Amino acid sequence: MAGLGGATAAALGIFLPVYLVVVVLAPSYKRWAKNPQLNAFVRGVTAGATGAIAGAVVVLARRSVYDLPTILICLLSLGILFRWRIPEPVLIACAGVAGLLLHYA
Repeated sequence: MAGLGGATAAALGIFLPVYLVVVVLAPSYKRWAKNPQLNAFVRGVTAGATGAIAGAVVVLARRSVYDLPTILICLLSLGILFRWRIPEPVLIACAGVAGLLLHYA
């Protein structure tokens, strides 16, 4: 919305607080790992986060996968993810390059 600066601010606003909470609380989690209430809470949060991510995937896919080249990139990316343990950022970068090459070819 506001160019690169706005995108950077939005990304930091979304990801930095979560990252900081994980970094700050992770060391103390080991002390409380055997607590059944905490484990139930963590399982609930994990299920909720999984649902939110799945919802975001549906929204992004509807806007991003709309023609044959994007369908092929999507299916190839899914196949690679399920077959090999390639880090997601590497796969995203490769898919982005493939999209650029298909656009300019």
